[in-house]
Amino acid sequence: MVRFRGLHIVAGIVAMGVAAALGMVMGLNNTAVFTSSCVVFVAVSLWVQSRVAKFRTPLQGLPQHLPDGAALERPADLPSEQLPGGEGTAA
Repeated sequence: MVRFRGLHIVAGIVAMGVAAALGMVMGLNNTAVFTSSCVVFVAVSLWVQSRVAKFRTPLQGLPQHLPDGAALERPADLPSEQLPGGEGTAA
């Protein structure tokens, strides 16, 4: 299994540097260079993250979807004392 931890951050930082250099060459002021670099960082890091997510394998041993007929809500006949995590009605 290939690990891609932080690759999207590194790609975003590299793209941010390239955008800053291009902005300075074009003669943009510092605010415009910084703003455009931040926009490029977010765009590239999100794009790379979406591409890397395609290569990740799902966690082993966990169901990938609910089986047919599985309930998403708790049964109505379950008393609030038996709810996990102390959920229930406040008295």
